[in-house]
Amino acid sequence: MPPIREAGLRLAAESGLYTVGMFLVRAGNFLLLPLYLSLLDPAEYGAFGVVRQLVVALVPLAVTGQVHSLLRLVVDTEQGSSETSTSLLQTVVAWVLGSSLVLTALAAAAWPLLDGWVGGVPLWPLGLAGLGLVAGQGLFNIAQAWLQAVRRARAHTLLAVLRWLVLLGGVLLFVIGLGWGAPGLLLAMSLSFGLVAIGSLGLSLRGRPPKVHRDLMRASLVYGLPLLPHAFSTVVFGATGQLVIAADPSAGLAIAGAYLLATQLGQVVAMVAVGVQKAWVPFFLREDRDRDQRGWERVRVLSFFGLVAVALTTVAVGLLSPELVALAGLFSPHDWSAAALVVPILAFSGLLRAYYLVALTVVLANKQSARWLGAVTLPAAVLNVVLTLLWVPAHGMAGAAWAAVASWGGAAIATGFLARRARIVPFKYARAAVLLGLCGAALAAGVEQDLAVRAGVLAAFVASIALLDGRDLGKAVRSLRG
Repeated sequence: MPPIREAGLRLAAESGLYTVGMFLVRAGNFLLLPLYLSLLDPAEYGAFGVVRQLVVALVPLAVTGQVHSLLRLVVDTEQGSSETSTSLLQTVVAWVLGSSLVLTALAAAAWPLLDGWVGGVPLWPLGLAGLGLVAGQGLFNIAQAWLQAVRRARAHTLLAVLRWLVLLGGVLLFVIGLGWGAPGLLLAMSLSFGLVAIGSLGLSLRGRPPKVHRDLMRASLVYGLPLLPHAFSTVVFGATGQLVIAADPSAGLAIAGAYLLATQLGQVVAMVAVGVQKAWVPFFLREDRDRDQRGWERVRVLSFFGLVAVALTTVAVGLLSPELVALAGLFSPHDWSAAALVVPILAFSGLLRAYYLVALTVVLANKQSARWLGAVTLPAAVLNVVLTLLWVPAHGMAGAAWAAVASWGGAAIATGFLARRARIVPFKYARAAVLLGLCGAALAAGVEQDLAVRAGVLAAFVASIALLDGRDLGKAVRSLRG
């Protein structure tokens, strides 16, 4: 039990740090939103959104799977010379910087051809201000991946908070001080990502310039390039519902706004799931590397604890959705209560995403299986688009939310089968399935009930978890007390 205790404490601490960092940045972005809307007219804000979506599509092309590649290869090289890991970081930074500049130049040259997609947004100054985000955001992703790989969770969180502070300074200077509007906002975002990434990578590289080492570059691309479809799938999952609702004549922008609020509240679950996963990936990769000496006991126990944390968040957010929506719209003259109806559905889709992330980590541990990841995530992305197009006209926001549930569920199942081919890991499969059923039952029983009933359902769910995994939970509590 002591090794499990030690690993569990570190995982809990790292997961908490990652989650707190994401929460602080998300809370800061919420605070800035009223400022944006008061300084930009609807047309400017719409143009900003169009350019931002283009950047979201270009960044995965620039990064080309190097985030996952860095996480995997650092574990492979850390038992050798530290120079090898530093050379790997040099190589990845050089690749991402070069590919970002090439993509930015190509997008600028092809801007007239993209006129229908960008809605008439001019290349100068708005387009170029946004395209600067490609290199900055790509390098920032690499900087965070490096800190995650070497298990520096506190530095990872501080980096995210520092980027937001630089963004705030840029907004005060360019948007408020100089009155540059949407181009100023995009410029502030570009500088916040770029400056913080350069500073962090400079410290990590100890002043060494980016440099391509051929063997490391080849190994990194062999692992990373097949993950591109996976990266695009996550982009599709995040954007489809919002776009289809906004384009549907029976829904419109008002419903799209309510769905956006519901999505942001539901993303609290996804935020916890990703926070757990950020700590889990480097831990699992090392456990996989040392499995012959250590076995899978720590993985078996601690993986279920991570799912329990996400499940508790899911039920809490889903059952308290009316109060959360009311709190979010406290100072708004508009009625946002419709969002509360779909928050539980979106929260449950976040739990399914957590199951997907557990399976994804196992797949990423096997270089051969990782190449097939796109074959299981792309069909889920297509399913998301098809179901959203079919269900939104008939069911509105609920249709988009249930499409997210179906597609994340499909991705979790398909990735689970691929994970079984990659590694035979003795997870608590039966208990994980029961946990999922209990979570769905709690949400179904509590939704649309008064607050007292919902509080009772939440308490019953907590008690059911204690019964479901009481033995290992008891060991963990006794170990902590010891």
